[in-house]
Amino acid sequence: MTNEKNIQKDRTHLEFLWVHITETAVSEFDGGRIAAAAEMWKSAHNVALEFDSCDPRLAGSLNNLAIAFRIQKDFEQAARCYRNALENWESAADWVDRMQLGQRARSSLFHLRLERKHRKKYDDIARGNYQKLLSAGRAGVLNNLAELFHSTNQRQDAKQHYSQALQLRISSMGAQDHGVAVIRENIACLSDAAAPQSDKTDNSARQSNAPASFLSQAEHHRWVVDRPAEFSDEGRLMAAILLTHLLDHRRMCNANL
Repeated sequence: MTNEKNIQKDRTHLEFLWVHITETAVSEFDGGRIAAAAEMWKSAHNVALEFDSCDPRLAGSLNNLAIAFRIQKDFEQAARCYRNALENWESAADWVDRMQLGQRARSSLFHLRLERKHRKKYDDIARGNYQKLLSAGRAGVLNNLAELFHSTNQRQDAKQHYSQALQLRISSMGAQDHGVAVIRENIACLSDAAAPQSDKTDNSARQSNAPASFLSQAEHHRWVVDRPAEFSDEGRLMAAILLTHLLDHRRMCNANL
């Protein structure tokens, strides 16, 4: 029993470590410390290798690892990682089928009783919704793969992948999602006749609309269970989706990447 507790403790430590490193990488990237961000995404991927092979966080880390190679202008390796990430998002469907689903009704005793009575139906609906959310992760990778085509002047491939990314992201996260705004911006940039120009005001506006940190969202949505603190399976899935970073092509050009 003690050994099992130690294993669980180590796994929980790795999960919070992965979130911390991944979020710090985004902060470094947003602060213009591109090389530091790339190294941190590589470190986060090393941590993610300890997760289940179908864990969606591994798919998210592969996407971010590809960005690290993209930053270093290793386009071949970046493309390979993006495609591996897409395959992992497909494999994550098996992980969702095995998710441990916790109690969801919190509003009243009546709703709790209703959920217990129809538990299988509630679980089937929840799993269906989580399977749909996997499309948001795939959309992030498709956007970044499109951005890679965009940056290497493969405009037709870029257009096709941006379009697919936009449809998937809207269907899974809704039209007001921050990721949807990034993809729309990239499509608009692809349509521009002139080369992208620096637009600090517009870039600041996009950053101000970015979602709050993942841990703050996790606390708000109760994706962290306090016994002791660990992520629920829903929290693990949402970490994978929300920490799969989407690239803004205009910004990459302004950074000469």
